[in-house]
Amino acid sequence: MEKRQVILASHGEFSKGLRDSLKMILGECAEHVRAYSLYPGEIASDFKEELEKEINANRDTEFVILTDVFGGSVCNALMTLTVCENVKLFAGMNFNMAAEVLTQGVPLTEKAVEEILDTSKEGIMQVVLKEEEEEEDF
Repeated sequence: MEKRQVILASHGEFSKGLRDSLKMILGECAEHVRAYSLYPGEIASDFKEELEKEINANRDTEFVILTDVFGGSVCNALMTLTVCENVKLFAGMNFNMAAEVLTQGVPLTEKAVEEILDTSKEGIMQVVLKEEEEEEDF
């Protein structure tokens, strides 16, 4: 595979917001990221069918699809696309995951997939501002 298409897919505006953040921070590296949003009353299989046609027509392109929730309707609908050799699907997308996908070589190797998953997890932490302890005078 010679090139990569990154697809962000989520319930609501999450995918579009993440795409905008990627463009702001990574610049042109994120210019061709596409976002799909599922809204109330819509069916995830609608954009799955659109993607399926594109994937089948572009066998020389690696499609990396990031979804918001494992087991959610978006992930479940797009999971069927993984039967195509040029598709990789990840669930639980976050900024670190998307940025790592954008900076990896084409095609994604097993090692690259491990790095993507590790980097995704590293960005998840509780952040607490600690007050500096005052020194006591004796």
